[in-house]
Amino acid sequence: MATTGMTMPGMEGFRRNWGWLLVLGIVLMILGLLATSMSVLATLATVSVLGILLLVAGVFEIGNAFRHTHHGGFWMHLFAGVLDLVTGALLLFFPAAGAAALTLILAIFFLVGGLVRLISSIASREVPHRGWGIVSGIVDFLLGVVLLASWPVSALWFLGLCVGIALIFRGIWWAAFALSARRPATE
Repeated sequence: MATTGMTMPGMEGFRRNWGWLLVLGIVLMILGLLATSMSVLATLATVSVLGILLLVAGVFEIGNAFRHTHHGGFWMHLFAGVLDLVTGALLLFFPAAGAAALTLILAIFFLVGGLVRLISSIASREVPHRGWGIVSGIVDFLLGVVLLASWPVSALWFLGLCVGIALIFRGIWWAAFALSARRPATE
């Protein structure tokens, strides 16, 4: 991070605690490596956590519906809360089926989104760096093809692999931030 002679406000706290931030980065990288090496377990854990989050959201949504009955939208909030509860329970009790459904949805998303990005990047001549849009479209499209071609087997490992990769890169970012924060500000 280049400085211009001024210290960023709030950086002193990061500078004092750079060691803890480095530990956070290392722990996230280790968790990411574990998740990528045990992607089936990480996939089931990810789906289960999503199920728990939906259960909690459903309870709050239903509670919100009953707290605000006079504001209108009661039935909408109640329906959304029940839908969250049912979906969360299904994901929690049937994580493999949930992983299969989520992977299928993501495969279609990558396939269609990649195709749209590819076509729009090719058609848009005035867009800067359109080559990156073309590359991104091709990668997303091919990822969708691979996921669909290997589905439902891909459902067992894909979500866990994605979570693991995200944790690795998040850990790298925190470690790099910590190492840059430990340096004193240059005047």
